[in-house]
Amino acid sequence: MDIEKIKSGMAKGRSASLFPALSESRREERATSILLATFAVVPDFARAVLADVGAPIGKRAKVDCFAEVEFKGNNANLRPDGLISVSSGGREWAALVETKVARSELTAEQVEAYLDIAREQGFDAVITIGNQFAALPSHHPVKVNKAKTRKVQLFHFSWLSLISRALLLIERKNFTDPEQVFILKELVRYLQNDAAGIISGVRMSGGWRGVVERVHQNAPLGKNDESVAEAVSDWLQLLRYLSIRLSLALGENCTAAMSRKHAADPAARLADNINEVMQAQELNAALVIPNAAGKLNLSVSFLRKTIDLSISMAAPKKEGIRQRTAINFVLKQIKSFEGDDLTIYVDWPGRVPSTSLPIRAALDDEEFDRLLPDNLREPPTAVRLVRVIDLGVGKLKSRSGLPEITEDEVLRFYRQVVQGLKQWKPSPPKIKAAESERPASQQPSENRGTVLGRVLDTLDKEAGDGHSEESEVPEIKDDGS
Repeated sequence: MDIEKIKSGMAKGRSASLFPALSESRREERATSILLATFAVVPDFARAVLADVGAPIGKRAKVDCFAEVEFKGNNANLRPDGLISVSSGGREWAALVETKVARSELTAEQVEAYLDIAREQGFDAVITIGNQFAALPSHHPVKVNKAKTRKVQLFHFSWLSLISRALLLIERKNFTDPEQVFILKELVRYLQNDAAGIISGVRMSGGWRGVVERVHQNAPLGKNDESVAEAVSDWLQLLRYLSIRLSLALGENCTAAMSRKHAADPAARLADNINEVMQAQELNAALVIPNAAGKLNLSVSFLRKTIDLSISMAAPKKEGIRQRTAINFVLKQIKSFEGDDLTIYVDWPGRVPSTSLPIRAALDDEEFDRLLPDNLREPPTAVRLVRVIDLGVGKLKSRSGLPEITEDEVLRFYRQVVQGLKQWKPSPPKIKAAESERPASQQPSENRGTVLGRVLDTLDKEAGDGHSEESEVPEIKDDGS
């Protein structure tokens, strides 16, 4: 790839500007120029984004960005919104950029046209940015002809994911240049401002509404039915949206759990989820949150018209632990829970069925015994906390209402349940009492005052404390709730 050759092939284009002199009606061009200019002046932000698309973005990389580019010999109506070039250690890389704002969506025809231009001009990639969501940058929300991506890679970012990456960088406070922090904060402020007209929330498609109605009417779903594929695509976009909203609320990078197979092949992920709808009329997923006691599981049931939120924790594995003690390890962590819509499930070894109680009943000493199975002395294997949100047909098929309800409930469940939980960890071993209780005068004389002696003293003190350092579970900030 030859950056100079690409630049010489440009008929029009200007360096991206933080303060573009453009009319208010040209929101896409303004947003693109400001974003690309921020890449050029805040290297850490450029690295946080472009590393995911294969750019050679080391600490000494040179990033150049242009806006409103046009190429010689191409249709003047096909004008990509921007161009990014990166040079580092003899390597060169370049990508075309196309953006959409508000409710404008990318089309296959437009994306394929830009892939053709990128191939003809020698680009490495095409990057699209908009309010459609992708689980990974390589999982593009628009289906294009595979032949178009043989020589040019295709990536996608949502505006919200870029805001999340910027805020995470600011939160970690690794900047030495206060001006870069200021610019990044101003970018976030601009993109989030309603008056700028950049961001729009996720919406479910007509396909989602169609699947909800057909399941409600007991009408059959066809595996090759386009509405089923649309509904699954909506679900995958909603998952990405929720993971970003959690990231923004926590200041930590949260992601949707995904197998290696699905990460490598988005088509397989789509197909497996379609099968799930066909077989069980439901969709299941999990959100991964740093240092949390477990994944935040969520599922939507078209049949029951519910959203289920849950977290599963392995029961304490201490030798000889009583059943009641193992269950109480979890209950004590949520004893201040005030709602009535949480249920505790206890899983037992072998074929013993799970037991369950509403959380209020489980916290009552007289009701607690109903969680303990008859004729079993072994401790439980896991404890699950589950909240079921009954939506009804109307809310479940609502194009904008469902994402809003799901977001509110996920944040509520995390705040009230997940962020207060910690997995059980065995205590560190203690020095045997007979040895630790010996007076100092009876300790071996060669150890007293030596490095070894001091290490033993430290170990004895730490063992007595009965705990070790562990990572904190992130809490939702007041301004992110």
